[in-house]
Amino acid sequence: MTHRSLMVILAHPDDESFPIGGTLAKYAASGAHLTLITATAGQHGVPAVAPAQAADIRYAELHAAAAALGIAEVRHLGYTDGALDQAPPDEVRRRLRALMVTHRPDAVITFGPDGISGHPDHLAIHRLATEAFDAANLPDARLYYIAPSEATRQGCGVVSPVTLASGPVAVIDIGPFRTTKVRAMQCHASQHPPVSGPPADEAPRLACHEYFTLARPSVAADAMACLFAPLNAAPLA
Repeated sequence: MTHRSLMVILAHPDDESFPIGGTLAKYAASGAHLTLITATAGQHGVPAVAPAQAADIRYAELHAAAAALGIAEVRHLGYTDGALDQAPPDEVRRRLRALMVTHRPDAVITFGPDGISGHPDHLAIHRLATEAFDAANLPDARLYYIAPSEATRQGCGVVSPVTLASGPVAVIDIGPFRTTKVRAMQCHASQHPPVSGPPADEAPRLACHEYFTLARPSVAADAMACLFAPLNAAPLA
């Protein structure tokens, strides 16, 4: 695992902790190099606080959460919260592609077509990150989408559908890393995390698994317990 690299491309500060913090903590602890790319500053997400000040607050929270999770590198794209779908798409794709080509991650995680919550910024980063991944043409790299689950319900307040995802799914056991996830969630104090007590007390209340749909390559594969597990499957027709 020490030579694996994972790139996470999301819309706002807190997107890395609330739905998938356990997975990120697990892979960081295993020696993988994690790069987090956050598209906006979330500057419109703190009521009664001016956008510039809110951006400073949320970036500070983001870096604290990243440190708690063990994320090695954090990049800010600096687009406007709530208006990512109005950013120049060619520019965003070009910047994301350049980061992928430079870092050459073994796997990339972003939102799926549902954006978990349907937030326009989530939908935009899903589309742009997917297009950038395809343009980067990274041999053997994988693209995963965050799949709705009990973990996303707890972290994002969105009720998951009966079917967690369509296609191959990675089911990541985060049991030993739930306390770390709670600590990271609590770093985002401005977002009123749904875990307010001591991390060791809150951890057992969190779901033990986080789910990801394998979007690239397009293969028929059994469920995986690791993002980097061998696929041993033929391409879809």
